[in-house]
Amino acid sequence: MTGPAAGGRMTRDEIVEQMKRDFRGEGVGKPRKYVGGLLPAFCDFLIDLGVPDRACASLADLFAAYPRITDGVSTLTVALPGGGQKTIRPAYERYHRLYVTEHHRLDYPRSAPYATGKWGDYRHWLDALAAMSREDLDWIAQASVAFVLDELQDQSFDPSSVRAEPPIFRWLLEDFDFSARARGEPTGAAFQAMVFGYVRADAPHLQVEARKARAGSARTRGIGDIDAWEGERLVISAEVKHFVVAEGHLADFTHFAASIAERAALGLLIAEEFQPGLRPRLEALGLHPLSRADLRLIVSLWDPLKQRAALNAFQWVVVHKEQNSGLIDRVRAFLDGVGYGPGAARRET
Repeated sequence: MTGPAAGGRMTRDEIVEQMKRDFRGEGVGKPRKYVGGLLPAFCDFLIDLGVPDRACASLADLFAAYPRITDGVSTLTVALPGGGQKTIRPAYERYHRLYVTEHHRLDYPRSAPYATGKWGDYRHWLDALAAMSREDLDWIAQASVAFVLDELQDQSFDPSSVRAEPPIFRWLLEDFDFSARARGEPTGAAFQAMVFGYVRADAPHLQVEARKARAGSARTRGIGDIDAWEGERLVISAEVKHFVVAEGHLADFTHFAASIAERAALGLLIAEEFQPGLRPRLEALGLHPLSRADLRLIVSLWDPLKQRAALNAFQWVVVHKEQNSGLIDRVRAFLDGVGYGPGAARRET
């Protein structure tokens, strides 16, 4: 540690220059970046105590006016004339917040107790600072801050570096017209493709089978309209009904419910909506009824990348399974309309 200049007490410029060298580790080995906060904390501490107005000539004069407290403390702490005590810790923490929180100098050291506990290595600074004017103390504090901000890299987060992903599958659930049909478009095809997208994104660990709408699971040797497998084991099966399920439809689901129970699988019944009071009766069959409103709520909690994955699966069914040009055109028109098409300006989320 370099002491005062020969023949006298350190000047304000000498103190700042030594702080810079210690900060960088020049001549002291390991860098001591904490001095970038410790030195201005000394200045604030002395100003808060009113030391510049007391005409102190040295650190000894400071301790004569404000006796040092040593019991149970490692940092610089003094007794106040009217009772109580004061420490440099709050001043140091203000500079720590200034560097790390306000100016995003994340390379600044985080340990305030260690930094303020090293005050004793810089008694020669305090010996000179105690005799300085308020203007000199302010200058030193400002010079210290300017140095640290210039020396350390600004690691502020740049929002422009993030490409915002829209909640595209939520938009599909909210705004796509699943009831409309182009010429030759099978009834419920778009709705069934949407359910496939939902299951595929929600269970990426499973092999999910997609079938054309109205193909019939029995004819395709499936269990439900959409089945998800782990190897040879059925894990999830979904029946898809693009209408309001009423009491008269209950009998249609007994075979599906029995097949699900035999395989100990999760059985989903996904419909536009359910007649009031019908859900408990479906649940008694071992099924899990989900309406489009239920899916909207679930999907609203998905991150945008998962929503994109669901849309990709939906589009795959539309283009490669249904292969209906009218439906393909309707989907493309919808995506262009919400600004999701190539080169389109995207709507607000």
